[in-house]
Amino acid sequence: MIEKYAINYLQKRGYFISKTYYQYLYNSFVETFVQQQYRWLVQSLKPNTTAIDFGAQAGDSAFYLFYEGKGKIKEILAYESDDNFFALLSRNIELTNVWNILPIHAKAPEPFRKTKDNTIIKCDIEGAEHKVFTKDADLTGVYRIQLEYHGGPKDLPEVFKSKGFKVKVDKPWTADPILGDVGWLYAYR
Repeated sequence: MIEKYAINYLQKRGYFISKTYYQYLYNSFVETFVQQQYRWLVQSLKPNTTAIDFGAQAGDSAFYLFYEGKGKIKEILAYESDDNFFALLSRNIELTNVWNILPIHAKAPEPFRKTKDNTIIKCDIEGAEHKVFTKDADLTGVYRIQLEYHGGPKDLPEVFKSKGFKVKVDKPWTADPILGDVGWLYAYR
């Protein structure tokens, strides 16, 4: 049932899924569009927000931000370093004509450097978040961050608090055999 719903939802929007990555992308679809794991991030958006999507994969999170941003998100910078996922991301943007999602074939900058004011960040980069959000990161202009931590939150809460954010860390929802505890961290001003 949910599989038919997912395929129908994606096809109506022109979204492309390769057969090679079907199960992985299907799971991402369920997490993003059915469970709405990024709902918190799009609540209370400021007008003319720039969204940064670190770990965009085939674009499910970028498209969620676009559709749920209700006209408040002016552009989405979608970072994806994997060649195959980047190709799917680019193809999905082409098929949907959503040109304010800007695909960037690169990994997240280490450490993060300010790009624009009035920014939100979604981050799911399999442990690299600890290299992106360091004490040297420049988070000026960023007002919301939702990231999936890997290997525990480590010093991320202290880093964000030192930069003027309030922080909420959820208990791990799984333990990856390689990356360790995985859970959500929310930072906001």
